[in-house]
Amino acid sequence: MSELTVVDTRVEPLSRVEFNPDGRVEYADGRLTAVYPKNADTVEYVVGVFNYRESSTVELPDNSVVLSVGEGTVVAAVPADAYGVEGEA
Repeated sequence: MSELTVVDTRVEPLSRVEFNPDGRVEYADGRLTAVYPKNADTVEYVVGVFNYRESSTVELPDNSVVLSVGEGTVVAAVPADAYGVEGEA
C-alpha cells in the first residue's frame, strides 16, 4: 500500500504553497489540491497571475505549474526562488 500526502488549501495571488509538481495537481475557484507519494521531493511555490489579454502569449518562469487558464489570465504556481523568497518565513 502506498502512503500519499494531500495538500488541500485555499490560495490567492502571492500565497505560498509547497507540493510535488509531478503528483496530481488540481485548482478551481481558489482551492488548490495536490496529491503525491509521501516521500516525494517538494518545491515551494508562490501563486502568480499572468495576463495575456493584449498579446495572446504569456511568459512564465522555468518550472512553473499552470493551475488555470481563462479570461485573459494564467494562474500559475511559480517556484519561490523565482520570486527571491525561497525559505523566508
